[in-house]
Parts: sequence; C-alpha cells; structure tokens
Amino acid sequence: MSFIQIEDLHTDHIAEISELGDQWRRDTAGRRTLLSDRVYVDRNDPTHYVAVNEFTSYESAMVNSALPETDAIAARFAALVTGDVTYIDLDLVTAHDARSELADAFRHDVEQSALTSSTYTDDVLFEGMFPQALVRVTGPDAVTALLAEDAAGRTVETWDVQPTPTGFALEYAWRTTGAPSYLSVGTALVTVTDGRISRILCTCAGSWDEAAEAAITGAITAGSAS
Repeated sequence: MSFIQIEDLHTDHIAEISELGDQWRRDTAGRRTLLSDRVYVDRNDPTHYVAVNEFTSYESAMVNSALPETDAIAARFAALVTGDVTYIDLDLVTAHDARSELADAFRHDVEQSALTSSTYTDDVLFEGMFPQALVRVTGPDAVTALLAEDAAGRTVETWDVQPTPTGFALEYAWRTTGAPSYLSVGTALVTVTDGRISRILCTCAGSWDEAAEAAITGAITAGSAS
C-alpha cells in the first residue's frame, strides 16, 4: 500500500525551494519516512509546480510531518510561494506497472530460451558478467541464440523483481533443463526505454552442477553451524 501527497503551488523561486528541500533531506537523514519526491512544472505556466511525495501510508506521512525540521522549514517555504499551497492526500486504490509485465515476459523468455521480439527494442543490448567469460550481444535474435546455446530451457526457482526509475532489477536462481543440468544464481539490471526492454546487464555468482552445488551447500551449512 502507498500514500501520495500532492502539493500544488506557484512560485518564482523554485531554486530556493529546491535548496530548502536539499537542506531538509540532509537534516532528517535516518529519521524521515518520505520514500520519494518529485517536482513537476506546468508546460503552459513556468511558475506553476506540482510536487508528488510518496509514503508507505498516511500514518507514515504524519510521522514525517511531525519532525521538528519539517515545522522549521515550513515558514521559509511559505514565504517563497505565491498565494496558497493546495494539498491533496491520495490513498492507493489500484495500481498497474508496465515494468512488472515486462519482468514477467522476460522470465517467460528466459524459461523458453527465446525472446519475444515485441518485448525488446530492435537493438536490445545483453551484457553478461559470468565467472568464465564476459559476453556482449545485440538484438533479440542474438540474445535468443545465446540463451539457447547455454540451455534448451530453465526452471526458475527465484525471481525477485524490484522496479527502478529506469526499469527493474531482479535476483534470480534457475536450473537448466536437459542434461547436464546446473543451478545458476545472480542478478540482472534491466533498462526499459519507451515501454520495451533495451538493455540487460546480467551478473552470475556461479553456475554449479549437482556435485558443485552439493559441495557449496555443504560448506555454507557447515559455516552456519560453526
């Protein structure tokens, strides 16, 4: 769940307001509950700004409002705006994130060792940093060939996706199908451009066959016990 507070204001002093925001973030480091904040300007009125502040909940926002630094900066902020500031408090009702759809499509393609062209840009860049090699290929067909050369398919065991401002990041663990089969674990940073995946930076901590996996798992278990 999330809570959004909108601030609608007019000002000729946006640079000074930005400096106030920077100071407030420095002064409240480690205590503020604000997740993110963005400021937009009206294309048709350069004095009209809208600030979008995101919190995990309304209660979290109230904790933020109660910080002494928030009160201290409020009067200075009010002196820099023209007229009154309009506040709108918004609770989340429904949410849709195209990045989640793209992450699901990418997972399906990894499982099948075949990229769905509509999900990717024509020049999608795949960069792999693996223990045995560095790989760099461009285009859906080249990425498909790379996946297919590695394995006919994969069974995903872990696929933890987190949206980022430019796309999404994920932690993965999968087993290749066919023989020999091996376990691969790592992370990927995916860039989205105009609604399609344009870059995949993949790092792999290791690809282990059954014997190597057993040895590594045993070493981890022994280390935890000690």
